[in-house]
Parts: sequence; structure tokens; C-alpha cells
Amino acid sequence: TTMEQLCKFFIGKVESPKIVYPRPLYCWEECLKVIDALLKTKNPDDGYQTAHFFLQPVSFFCGGQWPHGYLDKVQKPMDYGTIMQNLITGVYDTAEKFAADCRLVTSNCRSFYEGTEDGPVFMEKVNRLEQALQKQLAQLSAYDKSDKGAKAREKARTKLLTIKKPEQAFLKDILRDLRATTYTDKSAKITEKATLHFEKPVDTSIFTDYPKFVDTPMDLETVERKIGSDAYATPEDFEYDILTIFRNCDKYNTPKKNFHMVTLGKHTAKVFRKMFAQRLRPAERSGSVTKRALVLPSAAAGKKILAGKKRPPSPSVEEKQPKRVSIKGPSRSNSGASKSVPSIAPSTAGKVAPKSKSGGKKMAPKMAPKIAPKQSKITVTDPNAPIPMHVAIASIKEAYPGRRQIKDLEGFEAECLKFLKTLIRHPWVSAERPKYIFHVPVHIIFPEIRDSYAAKIKHPMDLTTAEAKLLQGAYQTAEEFITDISLVFSNAIEFNKDGHEIGEPMSCAYYEAATHLLKYSRWLSLEVLESCIVDCTDSPIVERGAASNWKLTKRNAEMARKEMEQTVFNELIDKTEPGDTRYSWHEQECDKLLKALMHTSDRKHMSFFIQMIFPANYSMYISKPIAWDLCYEKLRERKYNSIGETVADLRLIFSNALKYNEKAREVDKVSAVAYDSAIHMSAKLEAAIDRMLLTVGDRIGRERIDMMNTHRRQEAEERAREEAMKLQWEKEHPGTTMEVKTKLRITHRGSNYRKRPTDFDLPFFDEEDDNEESHADTVSNAKALYEKQLKKRAAMRKMSISIG
Repeated sequence: TTMEQLCKFFIGKVESPKIVYPRPLYCWEECLKVIDALLKTKNPDDGYQTAHFFLQPVSFFCGGQWPHGYLDKVQKPMDYGTIMQNLITGVYDTAEKFAADCRLVTSNCRSFYEGTEDGPVFMEKVNRLEQALQKQLAQLSAYDKSDKGAKAREKARTKLLTIKKPEQAFLKDILRDLRATTYTDKSAKITEKATLHFEKPVDTSIFTDYPKFVDTPMDLETVERKIGSDAYATPEDFEYDILTIFRNCDKYNTPKKNFHMVTLGKHTAKVFRKMFAQRLRPAERSGSVTKRALVLPSAAAGKKILAGKKRPPSPSVEEKQPKRVSIKGPSRSNSGASKSVPSIAPSTAGKVAPKSKSGGKKMAPKMAPKIAPKQSKITVTDPNAPIPMHVAIASIKEAYPGRRQIKDLEGFEAECLKFLKTLIRHPWVSAERPKYIFHVPVHIIFPEIRDSYAAKIKHPMDLTTAEAKLLQGAYQTAEEFITDISLVFSNAIEFNKDGHEIGEPMSCAYYEAATHLLKYSRWLSLEVLESCIVDCTDSPIVERGAASNWKLTKRNAEMARKEMEQTVFNELIDKTEPGDTRYSWHEQECDKLLKALMHTSDRKHMSFFIQMIFPANYSMYISKPIAWDLCYEKLRERKYNSIGETVADLRLIFSNALKYNEKAREVDKVSAVAYDSAIHMSAKLEAAIDRMLLTVGDRIGRERIDMMNTHRRQEAEERAREEAMKLQWEKEHPGTTMEVKTKLRITHRGSNYRKRPTDFDLPFFDEEDDNEESHADTVSNAKALYEKQLKKRAAMRKMSISIG
């Protein structure tokens, strides 16, 4: 027997530290059955979930605010989502506390809504839930009093849930695979390492404002160091640190509009979540990471999210609602010709079937039977009260029963849905942060203009109604669907026309926005619904502008592309200084076109066109030689004045190659390869131009309208300020009036107005007179001078009296 063997009896065995988690409720499985039974309870009239409006706090459905007087009648708000959270986090230690909170949900609703105008609707749901709850709580009570419940209670009291530390090899494998992740830019088609910018800590000497946005800096090298020092007590702690890196990226780069970094961070975070979940499940089953029956939040984890956390059941697919957006409509008179919402408090599509070659003339194979829409259900106590958008959207969809799933659409219906989803992602219409509301009927948001709107608009339409009709199978052709979409914006133009003529700000904003969106919808439909376009020479042609109706014909598609080219190619570039590392958005679009030609898969084709190396007799055939390097250098030196100049140079690269090699390709193999490469890359360039035309043309229109709205708002603020000064003057000087002279402002409607180049620059003056005082400043200075003169006159009078 050696000394080491004897010491084993006296030296304690080193074990990895364990974290003690709160005890879950001993009957948590039975409690989940109670919640599950409530979630499965349906309304007998429409088949929807009865407990839908009880899954979140009441403030969740009222734009984040408690209804007036709710907290006076309800001392302890409660909902089934909070109950699930308390059950998971070990808040309940007895079944009676759980049952008491379940009863509190319905009793709170009864206390607040009983006797109100909405009372009968909610009382019906409360009675149905209480009936189901009584049966389930009786079963829970029977289990609690049984021998089986007593054993479970005793076992939970004596046994603690623990979790071991994760193995370093497990975490290092995940970190290694995450570092190998790549990201490919869809527009530029450039592949880069996804985690390259997240490896090292952010240098605060360069990014001096970084600590203002980020409280907890984190990077992959720090994570690797913490893995080596065995600092992670749970796999979820490791997950939290990794996700903190990408949350910090979003916090810092979103306000600065560095969208590439934001997209890169979101992509890498999505890859990590999927990778972490796939690795953790088999590791937990094998016991290589941790063995646990139930994972509950630890005190050390703080706000970190545990992967083993059991989430509460969510509503079924039909009951899922879009993101909540609270719409607060201002008090409007009938004379206000607008359907807008000035302030909106902030809170995609599945796979489509193959394209139909029928040109949109035949019905889809799977066509749901037409069902007459039933009356929409929206109950509002106060006609001018704010209505959450998700409630209004859900009510519209309920009026169209028999809607099919997105995956069941085929033919032209699938293409129309793709068009609608693309339109809804427009920055002005996006349901997440809509700037203008076209999702729901006007009378739902503004009931005070119901009569005036109905008198002026005979065929109301909104985007949600069009989508519901499409899913119900109400459209026979794609043109019928496009007609309804155009009706959404043409109605807004018609209703706001009078307000636009008299200069009412909100009407002007909606009139101009609807005009732009109508033109954008025409561009988008003729591009996305390409399979539905027919060759028809008898239909009317829309050359440009916002047409209230158009046909899906080849001639209209050609005119739409011509209009987009004129809009985009004539746009002046907002130039930055030469040598600046950051481009303006115009220059970024040109840079995307250049980089779209330099993808790795196209290197062999682009090898002929990158550098200015040409044969000796090249200048005899080509008057203007050009290559990719020259275009890139001209962009870096800010020599391009418009987007059209950049496109023209890029097209010239391949047209020169086709012209020079057309005859020589029959006798020279190199010329034949260069000719084929020019054809291939020319097609690549045109595809990149097609992608750019729609997005850039839309952005140009949006910026011009936003600029006009900004000028209009500034002029209104200046008029209000001058009126306030006039009232103040008349109050201080009774019997006198101050004449207010309106200053005429000449604004440039283009978004990229520039001075014409001259042979000299004036060092201190610009073309616009920025040193000219506004009328408000002139009045203020005159008032100060007048008061100063009064003081001097009083002083002189006092002096003359003293002299005698």
C-alpha cells in the first residue's frame, strides 16, 4: 500500500460546484393540465379561443395603458400568462395559491366589465371559462388530497433540483462552429466571415460614444477566456453572453443606421440560437452537459433566459395575431379631409406555389367556396377611444370565414400573395412601425368621420380586407386583386384631395403618400406578377404617375421600367468628400452594382474586364476604353454626378467587349471566351439593375415627400410662433395691432439640390441668404429696442427734474 492510496481516505473528492434552483410546485404537471384545458376552450359561435383576451394583462390590449378606472376596481391584476410564469419560476408553493390566482382572472373581469356596455360579451366568456375552471380545479384538489399528491409533496420538500457546470469541450465546440459561420449579402452577393467584427472588444478610443449605448460590453475573445477559466455555471450563462454581443451590436448600430452591421448581427444570432438548441438537446439526454428534471431560473442568472424553460402554450395558427400597434386617433371634425394617424406608438410570407403559366386568366385549382362575409365584431365603449390595430385586423379577418392556409394557394393567387407581402413590407406600410395606416377601414380608426367618408367613398377597401378575400378565394384573376389594391390608395387620394388643396397638413401628407404608394404598387405588380402579364395591344397604356387602374400587359411593364429608369438614372448623387470612408446612400447603391459583378463565382468571367489592359489595336475599334477598376476609382474619387452615369459606364464595359470580339471569336479562342463572358456578365449586371430600380425609385419618391412634409411642418410652426408673438404684443400694448408679414420661402423640391460649379468659391456666403433675420427675430429685436428707449427716456426725465 503506497502513501497516495492511503491519502485517498483523508482527502475529499473535488466536485464541480452545483447551483440550487427553487423548488417547483409539487403538482406542476397537474396545474399545466388546468391551463391547457382553459386554452382549449372555444367559443361556440365562431370556434375561436375563449381565453385569448385573458392570456396577457389588460394593458397589453389597450396600447400599454390600463383602462380608465381599472386599477380602482381591481386591486390585483392577473392573467393566465402571469400564472404560467409564476408556475415556472417556483412562485407557488401550494396548489391553493395557484387555484386562487386562476379564479382571480375571471373575478377581475367580472368586477370591471359587469354592468358596462361591453359587459355581456365578456360575461359570456367569463362564464364559459369559470365552468371549465371549476371542473379542472376539482380534479387538482382531488389529486392534492390523494396519497399520490402527498408523496409528490413530500418528495419535493426533501429533494433539491441541481445542475452541474457544463463541460468546457461542449462550449468550445459551439464557439468554434460559430466562428466558422459565413454571411452572404443578397444584393452584392459577397460572402464574408460573420463573426469577424465580434472577435475583439470595441475600441472606445475610436468609437468614443459606445459606452453611452452599451452597458455590458462583450466579445468572443472574452467568452473564450471565461470558458477557459470555468466561469460559466450553466449553459444558459454562456448563451446569454453570446447573445449579449449581438444585442449590443443592435443597440449601437441601429440609431446610427449602420444596417449592414445590424443585419450581420441578427444573422449570426439566429445561427447561434439554432446551433445551441440542436447541440443542447442531445447533450442533455446523454448527460454530458447536465441532468435535470426541470430547469428554473436561478438567482445568479438574473435576467438571463434558460434554455430548459417551459414556455406557456400559444394560440393556434388561426388565432395568432400580428404585432400589437396601438393607434391613437386625434379628435377630428368632419371637415378634415384625411384618413391619417399622426402618431403611432411602436410595439412574412411562407413558401408560395410554383408560378402559373396561365397568365392570370384561369382559376387556381384549389378554390375555396364563396361564403358571405359576416358582420365584423368590434365593441367600443367610447366611440373616440383608441383601438389596437391587431384587434381591428382580427375583427376584419373574422368577417371572412373559410380562409385557406397560405401554403394552399397556387397559381396566380400565390403570386398575388407574394406581391401583397412585399407591399406590406414597405417602410411606410410595415405593420411593425406603420407611418400611414392602410391596413384597416377608416371608420374603425376614425368613427367621427364615418358619415363624411361614406358620402365621398362608395367602395371602401383596405389591405387586410384584400388579403382576407384572396385567402377566401374571392378573386377570379390577378387583375381583380390588383384593382382592389389600387382602390386602397386611390380612395385615400380622393378623400384627401380637398384638404390637400387648402393645405391641411395631415391631408397633404396622406394625399402625397397615397400618390407615391399607388405608383409604387404599379411598379411592383408589373415586376412580381410577371407570370400573369399578357401581350394585349387593346388595353389602355399607363405611361407614368399614379394611375387609379392599370392592366397587367407587356406594354405597361415596359412603360413602368422606362419610368423607373428615368427616375433613378436622372437622380443626382449626394456626394461625400473624396477619401471619406463612408458613402452616401446614392453612392452605396452604385457601390452595390460594382460589387455585384465581383462575386467569387464570377471571377473567371470578370478577369477580362477588371483592369485597363487591352490589345494593341483595341483603340481602333473602341473609342472609349473602360474597365471595372476605372469605374471603381471614379466612384471613390466622387466623379460620378448621377446614378445613370455609373450604370452607363458599367454597361459600356461589356458592350465594348461584345463589339471588339464579335468577329474575332470565330478564329480566336480567347476572343470567343471573352465574348461569352461579356454576355454572361451583362446579364448579371441587368439583373442587379432590375433589383436596384424598384428600391431606389421608391426611396427617391419617399425622400421627396418626407422633405415636403418637413418644410410644411416648419412653416406651420413658424406661423404659430409669429401668431403667439402677435398675441403677446397686443396683450402688452392694448389698442395697438402688430402686422405679421409672412416670409416667403423658396424650397427646392428635389432631394439632392446642388450649387452649379463655378470657377471660384465665395468663402463666407452661400447662394441662399442664411444671415437674413426671420420676421420673428426682427419683431423681437424691435421690441427690445423700444423697451430700451423707454428706459432711457425715463432716466432723462428724472435727470431734468433733479436739475430743475
